[in-house]
Amino acid sequence: MLQSAPNIAYLKAAWAAFAGISGHNAKQSYEAAGLTFTRINHSTLVRKDDVQVSTMPVRYTRQDLRTGFLGRIENEVRKIVSEMESVFFRDLQLPEGHRLVVELEECLRQLRRKGNRSLSIMILPDDAEAITAAAIIEMRVFLDSPRACVFACLSDASGSHQIDLLGGAPKRARVPRAEGYAELARQMTETLNEALTGAYINQLAA
Repeated sequence: MLQSAPNIAYLKAAWAAFAGISGHNAKQSYEAAGLTFTRINHSTLVRKDDVQVSTMPVRYTRQDLRTGFLGRIENEVRKIVSEMESVFFRDLQLPEGHRLVVELEECLRQLRRKGNRSLSIMILPDDAEAITAAAIIEMRVFLDSPRACVFACLSDASGSHQIDLLGGAPKRARVPRAEGYAELARQMTETLNEALTGAYINQLAA
């Protein structure tokens, strides 16, 4: 398991650097993108503003730069997942017959292919037809800063009767923000534990 915490300052700078030379900015100059380059021996240090975002060889292409940014971001994403999983596995009270699903590999595939910035973490039933009330929950975690969108509903086996478990929750519970990803995970855990043990579950199960 990776022990070091995600570097939030690096993530913000690396995503900004990637965006500055990708998509509609693909032909933008490095200067306009806020990138500076310093050659040291046989390497080139790449900075976005005051943050070092990559180390490149002396010769490189714009695509090499983009790939390098995403490779370093991928390392930080793995740290994010490790940090959040430790909170979820310790504190999240999964309903009986449900499992936690972290779509890390799909997230990384989309990150490498097109710079995708979000990760889906879900609570799903093992067998929806075998339980009276199935929780369908998604935590969409953003990878450029510690923030997320949380969706949670309870459904009967047929899917015809659903209840929004966060219907009365404040915006900060549905769209949480935090200083770090462990704190973000704790906020979502508290929100979901409260929702999953509320009267709504008993109402639907009855």
